[in-house]
Amino acid sequence: MALARGDWFFVVMVFVTSFFMTRPYLYAIQQDNYRITEIFKNRRLKLVYAFDVCAVAIFVGAWTGFYFVQARAFFGFLTALFFFVAEIAMYFMEDLPTRKKPLKYTKRAVRCLVFVSLFGTACATAALAVANVHLADSYLRYLVFFAYPLVFPLAFIMGGNLINVFEKANNKGYELRTARILKSMPNLQKIAITGSFGKTSVKNFLTTILKQKLNVLATPKSFNTPMGISLAVKELDETYDCFVAEFGARRVGDIKRLMRIVKPDIAVLTGINEQHLETFRSKKNIINEKCKILDVSNGFCVVNDELRGVVTEKLSGKDAKVIYVGFDESSFIRAENIAVSEQGSTFDLIVDGERFFAKTRLIGEHNVKNLLLATGVAYGLGVEIPYILQGIECAEPVPHRMELINGNGITIIDDSFNGNPTGANCALNTLKLFDGRKVVLTPGLVELGKEETRINFDLGVSISKVADLVMLVGVKRTDSIKRGLLAAGFGGEIHIYKSLSSAESDFENRLKVGDILLILNDLPDIYDERL
Repeated sequence: MALARGDWFFVVMVFVTSFFMTRPYLYAIQQDNYRITEIFKNRRLKLVYAFDVCAVAIFVGAWTGFYFVQARAFFGFLTALFFFVAEIAMYFMEDLPTRKKPLKYTKRAVRCLVFVSLFGTACATAALAVANVHLADSYLRYLVFFAYPLVFPLAFIMGGNLINVFEKANNKGYELRTARILKSMPNLQKIAITGSFGKTSVKNFLTTILKQKLNVLATPKSFNTPMGISLAVKELDETYDCFVAEFGARRVGDIKRLMRIVKPDIAVLTGINEQHLETFRSKKNIINEKCKILDVSNGFCVVNDELRGVVTEKLSGKDAKVIYVGFDESSFIRAENIAVSEQGSTFDLIVDGERFFAKTRLIGEHNVKNLLLATGVAYGLGVEIPYILQGIECAEPVPHRMELINGNGITIIDDSFNGNPTGANCALNTLKLFDGRKVVLTPGLVELGKEETRINFDLGVSISKVADLVMLVGVKRTDSIKRGLLAAGFGGEIHIYKSLSSAESDFENRLKVGDILLILNDLPDIYDERL
């Protein structure tokens, strides 16, 4: 097998095209921990593939027409060349719009990008060499290039799975190293936080409270995967008293894997609802997986008192110390006399029967509960109440989680990172406390499996009780919210947009000075109905 003269030029073009074609596929799998199957769910990729089919049809038509002219070799060359230029331009333009969550060129992403590009190019080169041997008419070999975009998803799947074998082994090495580092620090208090909601907020508030007295390292932002925790642990040294890790879970086995790495002394369970029901398959799976964090050997657990029944059942027969916190009068740590305003919140903090006055800049009763969870850990670690109260007062709102923003006369409650039913209801309850015309902007809730339609219908009913104006993002996806609004007799305005950008461009026509705008969830680009 051999390449004909000039074929190497096209091989280079195949590699360049592969590079640009790989990026949107890589972006799709990066959203869910590099699971190759994600490419079958991504609507953007389906649209891009449709454009590929159209481009192939157009250029193959031109190529077929040139077959009957005398200088067909020259025109065939030009047709193939312009085909590659068109493909590169299309994929380049596809990646131009600013994404809400852009592709991150991590070391793993770069390795995948290069490997898949090389793998696809190798496959095309091999096919070209075979065509040169078995096709009597060299003009027909151009069909290899025209067919390449059509079979590229298969090349990506094969190349992606091959590189993932290496990546899994590489990640296992990182996890073992992380476990060794944490094990080598016997005096380090390891704290793990999980739940369907509130993980990052509790982590940040707890870190603030503990830092009033102790030296603390926490996983940054929403880093809650094995690799995210491994990156954070690299910063640990003997000067730290505590390590706070957020545990994320989308599937059965995720928490168990993180527990093997960290082996926490203290566990925090924030709450459980239908979040990620689509990937967990059932509410029972969610409960079982989240409760795996309670398996701490010699430490203690801090649990939202709404889960008392679930936790009692899971820990039956086990000698586990549990601190329940919340608003129930039987909880060891609870809050009473909660007063929430635009300026923040105040409440009576009751710890083991003693009452203390607490104030915070945070808004919403759910944030008070998040503070109680953080307080439970700090108290269990022996942090004195004055330090705890000081930390509560210093706690900062987490970006995009009930973050209060003044936008030129319009008060914005940015809860765009919230995407679960419990958080949505908490945000709406907080919106009730504000004076002024109330506006809700939402694309709805996703990844809720068979319950998604019902939950979004219920969300529409809840919104109808609070809002004066509703802006829905996504025509098809928000239909159940609209039906919920109408079923509840909502008398305000409803406006529907294909994308967040089109909704934002309509702000000047819809919003007025004095309005309160709640941004409830903001979905990644893969849910954009412009696709």
